[in-house]
Amino acid sequence: MTRRFLFYSQVLVGLLPEEEYALRLEALAEALPLEIAATDAAGRVLVWNSALAAVAGPREAALGRPLLEAWPALAADPNLDWGAALAEALTGAPPLQLGRHPLAGRVVRATLAALRGRGGGSLGAALALEDITQGARAEELRRRHERAVAVHDLGASLAHEIRNPLNALSLNLQLLREGLDEPGVSLSEVRARTEKMLAEARRLEALVTHLLEVSRGGPLELSAQALDPLVREVVERLEGTTRAARVTLAFEGGSRRRLALDRVRIDRAVHNLLRNAIEAAAEGGRHVWVSTRDDPHSTVLVVDDDGPGIRPEDRSRVFVVYSTGKRGGTGLGLPLAREDIGRHGGEIEVLARPGGGARFVVYLPPEPPGPAAEEA
Repeated sequence: MTRRFLFYSQVLVGLLPEEEYALRLEALAEALPLEIAATDAAGRVLVWNSALAAVAGPREAALGRPLLEAWPALAADPNLDWGAALAEALTGAPPLQLGRHPLAGRVVRATLAALRGRGGGSLGAALALEDITQGARAEELRRRHERAVAVHDLGASLAHEIRNPLNALSLNLQLLREGLDEPGVSLSEVRARTEKMLAEARRLEALVTHLLEVSRGGPLELSAQALDPLVREVVERLEGTTRAARVTLAFEGGSRRRLALDRVRIDRAVHNLLRNAIEAAAEGGRHVWVSTRDDPHSTVLVVDDDGPGIRPEDRSRVFVVYSTGKRGGTGLGLPLAREDIGRHGGEIEVLARPGGGARFVVYLPPEPPGPAAEEA
């Protein structure tokens, strides 16, 4: 529908004198169930339909003002530089089309395109948005449920298959290490290797324990928690990892709200997200940025990296169990992070980072999750 509006608006602009097309555009905009704004060549609002007025403020207050000033939510959008996008549209750049974009607590489908005059020059720009929040959430809940079922089934089967061999491996390795302490035995190299094997066995055993917990789906142990101290602890804990990867990890805390959180689960989710970003940044510019903020309807955690990024067609697969392109990766970190966050009634968006790389945006609700969220 947004494309149809832009097509007909371009026809009007091309056929009518400049003093008439704004009125015709406004009539067209009012006839459609979209949120629509159009600007002149300087980026000042000419058209502001009723659907947009219901969301962004009255038409009378918007007309004649710069678009980003008339609608501050665009200027405050942390996921897209709308000022730069509008400037490109006003120079005649190809349309910007966003199939699923978080904006001011909603999810919208948006198109921003230039309006060209008879001579081909830019007379302004048109912005058309469609609120797809409910549909996006319903689809996301369906996909999350499918992923959760897959994780649960995998966790149960994997844990039962390898837990006992792991326990036996740990026991035998411990006995071997004790035997090496007998007088006259000098096998330092063997000891070093067995220590590494024990460390790896402990890591795998912890993974199995985690998967068993996911498969059981036990209740959350919620308590009032501030997000910033929790994130800061994870950042400090990963200092050795970042040093080994030669990656710089910066944290900027901006959340003051206390949330109902299961500290262990959210700690794991944040750890997995940051570990993923560090591994990605090691293949790129070697920088990771973490920030938090309190929005009206959610507390937001943003994890940016300047690694190779994630192609749009691959973003839906990053939360699929065992779907990983990393050498030696398990493909479990991001699916389990989403599982933990989803149990809190939260969501994760995967976006392109402005300037290159990937951006993971976590939305955590200020209220405790209901039964439906915990069962998802």
